Amino acid sequence: MNAEEAKIINLKNKHLIFRLNRAIGQIEAIKRDLSNDQEEQDCVKTFNQLKASINALKKFGQIYMSEHLDECLEQGVDKEEISKNLKPILNGIFKL
Repeated sequence: MNAEEAKIINLKNKHLIFRLNRAIGQIEAIKRDLSNDQEEQDCVKTFNQLKASINALKKFGQIYMSEHLDECLEQGVDKEEISKNLKPILNGIFKL
Protein backbone atom coordinates (compact mmCIF):
# COMPACT_ATOMS: atom_id res chain seq x y z
CA MET A 1 0.00 0.00 0.00
CA ASN A 2 1.41 3.35 -0.97
CA ALA A 3 1.08 6.62 0.95
CA GLU A 4 -1.82 7.83 -1.20
CA GLU A 5 -3.83 4.66 -0.58
CA ALA A 6 -3.12 4.89 3.16
CA LYS A 7 -4.32 8.51 3.15
CA ILE A 8 -7.60 7.49 1.44
CA ILE A 9 -8.17 4.69 3.96
CA ASN A 10 -7.55 7.11 6.85
CA LEU A 11 -10.09 9.57 5.41
CA LYS A 12 -12.69 6.78 5.11
CA ASN A 13 -11.96 5.67 8.66
CA LYS A 14 -12.32 9.22 9.98
CA HIS A 15 -15.76 9.40 8.42
CA LEU A 16 -16.74 6.09 10.03
CA ILE A 17 -15.25 7.09 13.39
CA PHE A 18 -17.27 10.32 13.26
CA ARG A 19 -20.45 8.26 12.83
CA LEU A 20 -19.53 5.97 15.73
CA ASN A 21 -18.73 8.95 17.96
CA ARG A 22 -22.13 10.39 17.16
CA ALA A 23 -23.84 7.16 18.28
CA ILE A 24 -21.64 6.98 21.38
CA GLY A 25 -22.61 10.55 22.29
CA GLN A 26 -26.28 9.71 22.01
CA ILE A 27 -25.86 6.59 24.14
CA GLU A 28 -23.91 8.59 26.73
CA ALA A 29 -26.82 11.07 26.86
CA ILE A 30 -29.18 8.17 27.58
CA LYS A 31 -26.87 6.97 30.37
CA ARG A 32 -26.75 10.46 31.89
CA ASP A 33 -30.53 10.70 31.81
CA LEU A 34 -30.89 7.30 33.46
CA SER A 35 -28.48 8.38 36.19
CA ASN A 36 -30.90 11.14 37.20
CA ASP A 37 -33.70 10.61 39.68
CA GLN A 38 -36.78 9.17 38.01
CA GLU A 39 -38.63 12.42 38.60
CA GLU A 40 -35.98 14.31 36.62
CA GLN A 41 -35.86 11.86 33.69
CA ASP A 42 -37.33 13.03 30.41
CA CYS A 43 -38.87 9.92 28.82
CA VAL A 44 -39.54 11.53 25.46
CA LYS A 45 -35.99 12.88 25.25
CA THR A 46 -34.59 9.45 26.19
CA PHE A 47 -36.71 7.68 23.56
CA ASN A 48 -35.60 10.19 20.93
CA GLN A 49 -31.94 9.64 21.90
CA LEU A 50 -32.47 5.88 21.69
CA LYS A 51 -34.02 6.18 18.23
CA ALA A 52 -31.21 8.48 17.09
CA SER A 53 -28.50 6.14 18.40
CA ILE A 54 -30.08 3.12 16.69
CA ASN A 55 -30.34 5.05 13.41
CA ALA A 56 -26.74 6.25 13.74
CA LEU A 57 -25.51 2.67 14.19
CA LYS A 58 -27.61 1.47 11.27
CA LYS A 59 -26.17 4.20 9.03
CA PHE A 60 -22.64 3.36 10.20
CA GLY A 61 -23.26 -0.31 9.40
CA GLN A 62 -24.67 0.50 5.98
CA ILE A 63 -21.70 2.64 5.01
CA TYR A 64 -19.13 0.27 6.51
CA MET A 65 -20.61 -2.78 4.80
CA SER A 66 -20.87 -1.00 1.46
CA GLU A 67 -17.28 0.24 1.55
CA HIS A 68 -15.91 -3.06 2.81
CA LEU A 69 -17.80 -5.04 0.19
CA ASP A 70 -16.44 -2.77 -2.54
CA GLU A 71 -12.90 -3.36 -1.25
CA CYS A 72 -13.41 -7.14 -1.21
CA LEU A 73 -14.65 -7.11 -4.78
CA GLU A 74 -11.76 -4.90 -5.91
CA GLN A 75 -9.26 -7.25 -4.26
CA GLY A 76 -10.72 -10.18 -6.13
CA VAL A 77 -12.11 -12.07 -3.15
CA ASP A 78 -14.22 -14.98 -4.38
CA LYS A 79 -17.85 -13.88 -4.74
CA GLU A 80 -19.13 -17.20 -3.36
CA GLU A 81 -16.99 -16.75 -0.26
CA ILE A 82 -18.32 -13.23 0.23
CA SER A 83 -21.88 -14.44 -0.20
CA LYS A 84 -21.41 -17.38 2.18
CA ASN A 85 -19.92 -15.15 4.89
CA LEU A 86 -22.26 -12.18 4.49
CA LYS A 87 -25.64 -13.90 4.24
CA PRO A 88 -25.83 -14.83 7.95
CA ILE A 89 -24.71 -11.35 8.95
CA LEU A 90 -27.22 -9.60 6.70
CA ASN A 91 -30.02 -11.91 7.86
CA GLY A 92 -29.17 -11.01 11.45
CA ILE A 93 -29.17 -7.30 10.71
CA PHE A 94 -32.62 -7.35 9.17
CA LYS A 95 -34.08 -9.38 12.04
CA LEU A 96 -33.48 -6.45 14.37
